[in-house]
Order: sequence, then structure tokens, then C-alpha cells
Amino acid sequence: MSKQKFFYSFCKYTLFFGLFFLLSRAQLNGVINPFSFGMFFALVWCNQNILILSPLYIGARYLSAFALFDLYSALATCLIMILIYGVHLKLNKRILPTLMIVYILLCQAVSVFLDIYIGVSPLVVFVELVFGMLYTFVLMKLFESVLSIGFVKKFTLTKAICLGVFLVSISCALRSVQIYDFDFAKLFIMLAIIFSSLILPLTEGGFIVTMLSLGTLIYDNDPYLIAPMILTYLIVSCFRGKHRIFSILGMIVCECMNVYYFNFYYSTSLIVFLPCLITALVSLAIPEKHYKKLNEQYNASFSNRSMETVINRTQNAIHSRLLQLSQVFYEMDKVFRGMIKGRASEDELKALMLTELKGKLCVDCPEKNRCHKLYSDETEKIFMALIDKAFANGRVTLIDIPTTLTGRCFKVNQLVYAINDLISQYKSYATLVGNIDASKVLISEQLYGVSDVLKRLADETKKSVDFDDGLEKKISDELLYNDVVCSDVIVYHKNENIVSCTIEVKKEDSLKSKISSIISKIVKSKMVVENDQTSPHAGWQILTLKNAPKYDVIFGTSACTKTSSTKSGDTYSLIRIEEGKILMALCDGMGSGEKAQRTSTTAISLVENFYKAGFQSDIILSCVNKFLSLGGEDTFSCLDMSIIDLNSGAVDFIKLGATLGFIKHSDTITTVGCESLPLGIISTMSPTIKTNIVKSGDMIILATDGVADSFASDEEYTDFINNTKTLNPQELADKIMDKALENNHGVAVDDMTILVAKVF
Repeated sequence: MSKQKFFYSFCKYTLFFGLFFLLSRAQLNGVINPFSFGMFFALVWCNQNILILSPLYIGARYLSAFALFDLYSALATCLIMILIYGVHLKLNKRILPTLMIVYILLCQAVSVFLDIYIGVSPLVVFVELVFGMLYTFVLMKLFESVLSIGFVKKFTLTKAICLGVFLVSISCALRSVQIYDFDFAKLFIMLAIIFSSLILPLTEGGFIVTMLSLGTLIYDNDPYLIAPMILTYLIVSCFRGKHRIFSILGMIVCECMNVYYFNFYYSTSLIVFLPCLITALVSLAIPEKHYKKLNEQYNASFSNRSMETVINRTQNAIHSRLLQLSQVFYEMDKVFRGMIKGRASEDELKALMLTELKGKLCVDCPEKNRCHKLYSDETEKIFMALIDKAFANGRVTLIDIPTTLTGRCFKVNQLVYAINDLISQYKSYATLVGNIDASKVLISEQLYGVSDVLKRLADETKKSVDFDDGLEKKISDELLYNDVVCSDVIVYHKNENIVSCTIEVKKEDSLKSKISSIISKIVKSKMVVENDQTSPHAGWQILTLKNAPKYDVIFGTSACTKTSSTKSGDTYSLIRIEEGKILMALCDGMGSGEKAQRTSTTAISLVENFYKAGFQSDIILSCVNKFLSLGGEDTFSCLDMSIIDLNSGAVDFIKLGATLGFIKHSDTITTVGCESLPLGIISTMSPTIKTNIVKSGDMIILATDGVADSFASDEEYTDFINNTKTLNPQELADKIMDKALENNHGVAVDDMTILVAKVF
């Protein structure tokens, strides 16, 4: 163990010993003592080392009164609790709060017997036991929170009540300790007054002082300290924000009034002033920087205003930067579009070929002057006619050469070869230019897509964030009340709606389903856990909850590979593409087997990643289409997609060469057809896009052509789905598949895949 940890443990258990000693002396009306054993059980339940706590508790109980009765009682309590704790440790089971009641009764059995044996009234014993159990549960709540989280956190109602009861018991205990009429309870309260006024908010400080003052009342039913202590706090609080010397002087003046003017105390001797004087000296001895540091640490967690300002300022900076980046990609898009040359016209190419023919064949021909001077017009017309024929047929032959040219030209064979060579070069050139231009268009579209994504991100980050301290306090309080230890809560709004609630809870509490229902009830909107991650603090979990969408979906799938094939050319995807939207996509590659599978997998992977990145549908489909058409192979894919908006119930059907899609209602059916070509056939495409609204209970059905073609007609296909009665999407998918195979006598003549989504 490091020195720092040893020092921390030493201080902690020394404090526990002191509290055991004090609480052993605290009594209600001088008769009932429920506090000391309550603290012992609470610390054990909070997993403090019972083997260290037990001797401390036994020693404190004995020293508080030097009575063997207390020694035997404490010894029996600790031995029984050690045995119980050891059993739970062996079984690796946490002690439940409800079991704690039973264990307290078992451990206190000897104490109850000894009390009655020495003549204590059974009623007093019963009241002491009941009050002790209540005090145990109060401290369990308080210590569970404080020992795990620390004091420097937000006050909640539950935590405030538990802390108030604890302060009352401490003040009651201190009231029992007096040396030569020196009141230790008064000293403690006055220290609390001065430090609360310098560090804590006004309400929290007033609460602490009031609870401590009430503690002196319950000890001997004497309220003489309540009025002077509260009055002193009010006077001292008038100097909040000023130099601490004014608070100290105000305290001294008020104490003089309490003694000589109001006559609150039973004596006017100097010893009555000692608590006030000691408090003044102690508060002056502490450097000013320590007060400021404690104030900053405590109040840092009581307001999110500074955090809100920082976040909104950061969001504005991000918004500005994203807009600038968006503009950069937009300009790059314009540059690439400007670089698209396009193919030269046919007339320009023919003129270019004519010039090249003359240069290649006629430049060193001895008959050059005669051909191009005497017969220039005729020769040029023959050359152009041959070039036209080459463009039309793809090549020329010797038969195509007119006799007027063969009679005077010695290079007829070279002429045919040159024309065919130039035509071949033109085709390669045209393909190359077309591919280069298509690549530029593809890059341009992607740049525009990135620009659009960045712009929409910029618009999203521009929305200001508003934190809600009131809801945070309610949530923290309600969670603690329901036995969920919560160290921090952050709730923020956008556009007057709850957008997110982030809480840090104990790892063992993070799986409790009631967390969502508790928070939903408080914010008056159904919330669901969207993200669950391990906290940087050991033993804690961070949960992020967001507004639940109006709808949700469950899926059913069924697939069958072509009987004669080993690999299916069908690929599907079911993913959440953004908040509140689900993508259901089905891709049918041409044919079946490995090549078809590779094509459809590539297409569906591109679609998935483009949507996850936030691209718009038109850009996604155009880019995927160009990727496939530039592949250099005769590959194409039928793409069938549905984008389901869980907030509005709108479903966008996007189809490229796909079969019928369906929306199956309770007693009717809606069909969605397709009039567009598959992906990858031509560089430009026009998808069929239709939008429908669904309601709870509707089912969306997509299937490949292997399924549709197994039915005799679209009407038979539609009627079968409409007449199939089931509420289960998986059962519907299986029934459609069974029927498709039955129609083909049990043989899969093509790859078949069915996707069914039920909205609820």
C-alpha cells in the first residue's frame, strides 16, 4: 500500500472510531441510544472493512461508558455480523437492504436480552431497536452516496434528508460531551456557521446550521441553542461575498447580543464565549486561498451555466469551421466538373483522321503532287467516304476502295491498314475519355456529398444547448430513492425538447430497467438507453438516454441459395443509418455464384457506408452506380431499399431494377412497383422513389426476383401475401419462402431472399 493510501485509510478509520465513540454517547431524551450500532451496520453494508470496523466499534462502545455491558453487546454484534458477512462473501452475494433488517435483529438479539436483563423497559428497548434500524437505512443511503461520490456533488432531496438526520445525531452526540461547562456542540455549530457562510450557498448552509441546532434539542429537550445559532448564521450571512473578517466580527457581535441582550444562555461567564473565540481564531488561521478553492470545488457541480456557455461557444466555433470545410469541398466539386472535357464530335474526329492519313501515306509518295493537285477534290472525297464507312462498320477492306483510286495509288494496302488502325485508336480514345470523365463526375459527386454532409453537420452544431438543473436534481433524487446510486446527471435540451440525459451510475445498477421508466416519468417523455459505456471511474457506468422514437421495428428474414450454386448472389442489410431512421436494403447480383455475390456485396457495402456517413440518397445511388459501371465487367445489381422513419412513420421505397415491394396492413395490402434499370448497366440512372406512411402493425416486405418469379403472376404473388394471416414478421418470411419453393416443386431455380419488417 502506498503512503498516500495508507494515510487516507488511517484518517478514514480514525474518523469512524471518533464517530462510533460520539454516537455511543448520543441519546434521545437521555434514554434511547439508536445511533452507534446503526452506523456500524451502514458502514458494513457500504463494503468498509468489517475486520477493521469491528475492533473500532467494540473499543468505542466500551470507552464511551467503561461498562462491561456495552462491551459484551458490541462484541456479540460484531461476531454475528462477521459471520454473516463472511457467508455473503463466500457466495459472492451482495447484502440486500431487505435482508439487512433480519441481520440487524439477529445481531442485536444479545443486546436486547442484556437490556431487558438489567431492567430496561421493553418499550424503550423496542423503540431503540426501531429507531436504530431507521437510522441504519438513512446512513446506508448517505454513506453509499458519500463514500462513492464524495460531498462535492449536487444536493438531492434524499441526500439532504439523510445528511440532515446524520447532522442531528452528531450534534446530539457532541451535546453529551462537556468539560467544565464548555459546550462542544456549540463550538461545532459555530464552526459550521462560519465555514458555511464562506463556502456553501445560502440555503445549504442554513440547512446544515438548522439541523445541527436541532440535534442539541433532542438530546435533553432543551432548545436554548436553536435561536442563537440561527440568528448568528443570519447575521454572518449578511457579509457573504465580503472579506471574511466582516463575517467573523459579525459573529462576535451577535454572540455578545445573545449573551447580554437576549439572555439566551444560562450563564454569562467567559467560558460561554470560548466557542465563538476559538471559531474566530481557527477561521482566521486558514489562508484565504483555501476558502476560494473549497468554494470553487463545491459550487462547480451546482451549476451548468459555465459548462453551457463553453459548449455553445465551442459549437459555434465548430459550426464556423464545418461551414468553411463545406465550402472547400464545394469549390473542389466545381473544379472537377470544369475539368470534364467530353468527347470530340464525329466531324472533328473525321477531319483529324483525314489529316493523319495524308501525313502517314502521302507525305513521301512520288505521286503526291498528281493526286493532291490534279485530283485533290476527288482524292479527299474518296478518303472521307472510306472514313465514313469505317465509322459506320468499324473497319474497311480492299473491296471498299473505288477503282478510280486503285488505278493510280501504289499504297492501297497501307491505306486500308491506316484507316483501320486510326478507327481502333479512336475507339480506345473515346472509351478512355469517357472513363476519365465518368471518374471526374464520380469524384465530383463525392466531393459535393462531403460538402453537403459537412453543411448539415454545421447546421446541427449551430443549435444551442440548454441545461436543466431542475430536472437533473429531480432525476438524481428519484434514482437514489429507488436504490440507484447516481454520481452525476446532465440533461440538455434543443428546440425545447429533451434531447439527451447522461447519467453515471454504479455498474451493478446500470442494468436496472427501472432507470428508463424513472427518467421518462420525470421528463414526461419516453426515454430509452441509447449508449452504455464504461466510466473512467472504476466501478461506474455511463448511460446516455434519448427520446424514444414513436415507432420501432422487428425483422424477419429468409434466404435460399440456388440449388445448383454454392454461393448466393443476394445480399441484404438491416442497419440504423441515423437517429430515428432504419435502412432495409436488398441487393440481387446478376446470376448466382461467387461473381454475383461479390457484386451484390460490394453494392450493399457501398450503400451502407455512404448512408452511415450521412450522404443523401441521390448522391449515394449515383456514386454506387458509377462504381459498378466503371468496373470494366458486365455486372449489374438490382437494388431494393426502404428507409423507415421511426418518428413520422414515413417509408421511402427506392428501387433500381427491383421486384414488387409490399406494405401489408391488417386486412389490405399496398404494392410498390419499379420502372427503373438495375445498377451498373448505364452510367446514368433514374431510381423509382415512392413514399408511403405506415402505422403500428404494418409489415414491409422486400424480396428478390427469385421469389417473385416463382409465382405465376404479380396478382398471385400479391394475393398470397395479403391472405397470409400472421403477426410475426419471421413467420411471414418463412411462409413466403415455403410457398416459393412449393411453386417450383421444392427446387430453388434462383437465389431467393425475403426481408420483412414489422412496425410497432
